[in-house]
Amino acid sequence: MIRDHTLETVIAGLLPQNVIVRAGPIVAAGPLPTLEAALVARAVDTRRAEFASGRALARAALAALGRPVPALGATRDAGPAWPQGVIGSVTHADGVVAAAVAVRGALTGLGIDIEGPRVLEASVWESVFTAAERAALCDARAAAQLFSAKEAAFKCLAALGPPPTDFSDFELIATRDGYHVRLASAARPLAHMRVRTRLHGERIVCAACCHSATGQPD
Repeated sequence: MIRDHTLETVIAGLLPQNVIVRAGPIVAAGPLPTLEAALVARAVDTRRAEFASGRALARAALAALGRPVPALGATRDAGPAWPQGVIGSVTHADGVVAAAVAVRGALTGLGIDIEGPRVLEASVWESVFTAAERAALCDARAAAQLFSAKEAAFKCLAALGPPPTDFSDFELIATRDGYHVRLASAARPLAHMRVRTRLHGERIVCAACCHSATGQPD
């Protein structure tokens, strides 16, 4: 398994210290554990490569966390079925893949996202951003960064319970070092959830985490 230590450091820098991150290039899929192989039995080669690379890094991260597993199943939305007591997230884009895992406790939700060089044209903003989010955007590049932040937030929210139906169900509110998250059904932002972003070369890297009511945002 080839690791991208620089990308790992970038992602880890957006998250609390107790989160384990593994990242690397997407490579051709080799033999997979039986459970995982069944999940991509009919997939095209590119999808198998993304899947296999992501699962390999996720298993490596779990081993580093002290929670090794021989294979990872899938949830209803096709994400990894993490071991009991563990939260995690996997993302891939622009030829790279990354996984982040942590023991569920003070940290109750986790989501990461990577976007390759891209812009998000104004014609699609209305379908993924709220009116307040659109009003704050200055260009298509900023829109791509906000979209990635919402992807990370969506994954984090899914770890807390039933995920939002779509991106209009929650709103990101800019802060000095990232974003707060406010659900459309709530008057105030979620007090213990944060989203952070960073540009890494031409890539956009985003991470979201949620602390328990007794924990403290990092």
